[in-house]
Amino acid sequence: MFSFPSLTELTPARLLAYSLAALTAHSFLSRVLKFLRAQSVFPHIPGPPSQSWITGNLEQLFTSKGLPFHLLLSERYGGVARVYGFFGDEQLYICDPRALHSILVKDQDAFDETSVFIENNRVIFGPGLVATVGEQHKRQRKAVKPVFSVMQLKKLTPIFYELAEKLCDVISKEARGETIINGDPYSNADSGRVDMSEWMSRIALETVGQAVLGYSFDPLDSQQINPYTAAVKELIPTLFRLSIVRQFVPWLARIGSPALRRKLVELVPHEAVQKVKNSSDVMYTTARGILESKRERISEQTDEDVDSSRQDIITELLKNNGRLPDSEKLSEEELIGQMTVLIFGAQDTTSSALSRVLYMLSVHPNWQDNLREEIFEALDNSDANGRLSYEDIMTLPLLDAVLKETLRLFPPVPFVRRTAIKERTIPFATQTGDMASITIPVGTTLFLGIASANRLESVWGEDAKEWNPERWIVMGAAEAVDSSSAKNAKLPGIYAGTLSFLGGSRSCVGYKFADIEMKIILVKLLSRFTFAKTGDTIVWNLSQIISPSTVTRSLGDGGVEVEEEKKGLPLLVRAYDSTPSL
Repeated sequence: MFSFPSLTELTPARLLAYSLAALTAHSFLSRVLKFLRAQSVFPHIPGPPSQSWITGNLEQLFTSKGLPFHLLLSERYGGVARVYGFFGDEQLYICDPRALHSILVKDQDAFDETSVFIENNRVIFGPGLVATVGEQHKRQRKAVKPVFSVMQLKKLTPIFYELAEKLCDVISKEARGETIINGDPYSNADSGRVDMSEWMSRIALETVGQAVLGYSFDPLDSQQINPYTAAVKELIPTLFRLSIVRQFVPWLARIGSPALRRKLVELVPHEAVQKVKNSSDVMYTTARGILESKRERISEQTDEDVDSSRQDIITELLKNNGRLPDSEKLSEEELIGQMTVLIFGAQDTTSSALSRVLYMLSVHPNWQDNLREEIFEALDNSDANGRLSYEDIMTLPLLDAVLKETLRLFPPVPFVRRTAIKERTIPFATQTGDMASITIPVGTTLFLGIASANRLESVWGEDAKEWNPERWIVMGAAEAVDSSSAKNAKLPGIYAGTLSFLGGSRSCVGYKFADIEMKIILVKLLSRFTFAKTGDTIVWNLSQIISPSTVTRSLGDGGVEVEEEKKGLPLLVRAYDSTPSL
């Protein structure tokens, strides 16, 4: 017979277990009663059948092999599809341009980040841009946005160049087999095989570390691993493994005080949960230490000490913050939150995009050759250090086209989610092309299909699913989204008419930073090396952010084929030789 434990038996671990069980039971019963009472919320919206009444389609959406399912939703069901969450909860998967414009721009006050997203980010990063809503988010964005101005980015270009040049030097040694700095399984003496995904991850973290924080995480020329580096690299895949479990974090946030919640989390006997907690602790401690040292340095500086030509973003943010009225200032915890978010948000997305660009150029060597020729022509007007100015980099048409097309077809983040906080009716086009509308009740979860929207034939033309940088050159960037008839709606994105950096008030605040950073790295790499495919099979997995792996197949016991995956992107890297062969 069941009996309640006495107070002396009510340990923190038991309290956590009972609390989660009660919250789960409450949610389960609420869903059951809602399901029994109500008809379908979206009876006329097509969509795939639920795989499980408990988890719906979530295990199809949140899996490393889930990207084809995401793309299938729009191809098979159109711009608005019905999917299922926990316990029969009806949700919508949206990529229709008109519906996205309503959600991200016109009615953005009615659609906000999900509580799962906000609470998870608040626990991991603190109260930064990705963990706040409403007026607090607007105040933070207003304070942060000026530090990503073009004027500030021009000051950062020497840092980008220095690190890109150092990267080229160490890759050159590794490609020649002189040293294996990454210690990866793809590189070996004289092979020229280099794991470019690992290098793109390292350069992205070091670049954002020095440009944003003025802090070095990775010397690039050694196997030294900074604890912060390990924490950042492990966080995204670990969080994705916990995608289903993380749905319960908003309920956990209701239990007691922050100190009690932390104690309960420490008692959870789950390796991935503890890894996330440890990563969060490392990022917070590092950011706080950097912030304190920055503040001391600023207070000790005189006007003569300041090098205004290269000022990291956090130093600039601290100075700007000090000039704001008290009602608009960021608090200590908010500043730390911005630091962890900016580092984390700019690292994996940038490395994913750079890896994909290099892969596509290895698949399309003619584009690689043409792009390299454009770079060398531009370098005729470079400075004494062989560096192009910010303006020259940003006006290279082929480089711009390759980057835009890669980000369009392969956005590092293929979807985001929103929840309806106010009821709204939004327009969309049916599969037959007729205009329709749908009323979205409060509490409805929405998947916004970035990758799907970026591939719509109604926006990009019949070759929408093909990698074709030419579309940005023939018609010009401003006209590239008008490749079909004038009646078609455009995507409400801030970057070249794509959703790769999203749109509206929660769009990526640092997209111009990423743009110039990636372009400088690519200019340096392509002026030094050629990149070619290996014989490996490359797959691109979904872990919220897309990342590459190699697949090898072998015969196991009983002659059964065994498939093994290893993270990485091996490419054949050779020093570029401009001398024509005889």
